[in-house]
Amino acid sequence: MNKIYFIILLIGLLSACIEVVDLDVEETPHELVVNCFFTENQPFVVNVSRLTTYPDLTDRNLEDATVSIYENDILLGTLTHTENGNYTRKSILPVQGNMYSIKVEVPGFPTATASDTIPEKVFIQECNYKPNAGVDEEGDPYGEITTSFTDSPNAKYYAIQLYTRWEKPLYDPYGNPTGSEVIWYPIEQSSFDPVILAEGITKTDYCTYFVFNDALFSNKKYKLAVNASSEYDPNNTVQVLLETGTVNYYHYRKSLLKHEPYSYEDPFKPYAPVPMYSNVSDGQGIFSGYQRDIYYLNFSD
Repeated sequence: MNKIYFIILLIGLLSACIEVVDLDVEETPHELVVNCFFTENQPFVVNVSRLTTYPDLTDRNLEDATVSIYENDILLGTLTHTENGNYTRKSILPVQGNMYSIKVEVPGFPTATASDTIPEKVFIQECNYKPNAGVDEEGDPYGEITTSFTDSPNAKYYAIQLYTRWEKPLYDPYGNPTGSEVIWYPIEQSSFDPVILAEGITKTDYCTYFVFNDALFSNKKYKLAVNASSEYDPNNTVQVLLETGTVNYYHYRKSLLKHEPYSYEDPFKPYAPVPMYSNVSDGQGIFSGYQRDIYYLNFSD
């Protein structure tokens, strides 16, 4: 009897500790997400999806959008849906120097719009590789890749990225080799270069790309230095990608660079995402132009 009385008393005490708290949770905006990086003489490829909360695991891509492209405020045409919310049209090709605008309409959503242009292309003049340039904080050796280029008055924002080449073996359904497929995948890099450090990157940060501006080398030739692990095959070819972008390109890719390192699994890098930059009015995402030059470098050079 005493045991039953004690249980009833305990339930009463616990019930008395329950307090209803009203939380003011911000609702997810009912907006479109429009993403497109475009470059000279390549068809626009625009992805259209909807903004939603994380627990909503349904397909976010939208297939019923009307995507219109304008050049200097003149309608060039509408894009056609292909798959997974992607819209394109082979006959609509942007060129450097013109202003391009996009209008995305989906029933039940605010109309999303954005505008941008394509900057001037800057060419890589030379790349060099220095093996065993140093060791990182874990004692592993790394090599240094220097990329030389001359800044243009019409270019201000840049990105650099490294890709390594891998020949993936191919097999038939019976497991017999049938050849190989060349795949390029990004190399993680670090940098001590003052131009990179000025962007808030530390010497211990490893990224698959860096973005930077020309504040320290405006209208001058510059030799940018980044580090890559020496574990890569010295006989393998590496792609060095130098991209020039608009201010929208720069801010979006920089915010993405800050956003990506956070992890919900690592207690030392708690998942607190950085807000993403967007130039889309009445929506989210990015619509931005860029140019790219590619230099093929052998690590044995």
